[in-house]
Amino acid sequence: MARVFLSGVFLFSGIEKLFFWREGVDELKGFRLPFPALALAVTVAIQLGAGTMVLLGFYARLGALALFGFSVAATLMGHRFWTMRGTAFRKSLTTALEHLAIMGGFLLIAAGGPGRFALSAL
Repeated sequence: MARVFLSGVFLFSGIEKLFFWREGVDELKGFRLPFPALALAVTVAIQLGAGTMVLLGFYARLGALALFGFSVAATLMGHRFWTMRGTAFRKSLTTALEHLAIMGGFLLIAAGGPGRFALSAL
């Protein structure tokens, strides 16, 4: 169940970005990334590819490490709490800490493997 819970948000987000591509490109433009459409394509590929790997337990360690790295980058870019004050600071810090908890789950999968019910032991 841990793999289902951890992968679910990334699978949903990747599918949503496919259906609302323009909004995703606009969001990445806000981060001043070069080639936002390419960045979005990479984001969707990681979310859907690595999310599926974790979900199915197929090379789950590799998928977990990919989503860990993605989460680090996304959190640092999207939740810059250290630049904020007041309510915005608290909300952004809370979200960053929630992402940190998710990253911890991915590290557990990377270190301990996918568990008993998986398509591979890796």
